[in-house]
Amino acid sequence: MDKHSYNEHINNNMRYCRGRTTDDTGELNGGAIIPKNENPENIVPPMSDDKHYCEHCDCKCKNEHGGEVFVANVTRAAFKNENFRESYWTGKYLQMTLMSLDYGEDIGVECHADTDQYIRIERGYALITTGYSHDCMWNKKRLCDGESVFIPAGTWHNIENCGRGKLKLSSIYAPPHHPRCTIEKYK
Repeated sequence: MDKHSYNEHINNNMRYCRGRTTDDTGELNGGAIIPKNENPENIVPPMSDDKHYCEHCDCKCKNEHGGEVFVANVTRAAFKNENFRESYWTGKYLQMTLMSLDYGEDIGVECHADTDQYIRIERGYALITTGYSHDCMWNKKRLCDGESVFIPAGTWHNIENCGRGKLKLSSIYAPPHHPRCTIEKYK
């Protein structure tokens, strides 16, 4: 991709800001900055229109947005996700997945030997249990909306929905842990 095409791609992608227009300073009503010379009439449809976010996906899946610069409202995307797990953005060194857990459901005890993980609770209440072995998971912490946990590679962990409604979360893996375009409807 040449420099002109790349800059055009960045400018086009910056218009994905849910249809909000700019004021004279070049700032969106929500505070994200876009170039001052942007034409507010040229704004792309709202983020809820998924068909606009997949045109560059080499595997032609509906929800994977990786490989290029992508501006997103992750919380909103997590709220909409009804799958147990789906990859949302996969790059060379980083991946984000979205998860939805029903009442009482958990992700299952797991350990990623060579992957650090960051998990953010987008909506609901979670109980995270961690430890140094599958048989010795002693550290427990309750998390709610907006709280996060960093999990170093080699740490055993499990997250359980301990709230009354669905638990929505986003998870970042570095390096990527799941294949691109992963969609797991159920655990």
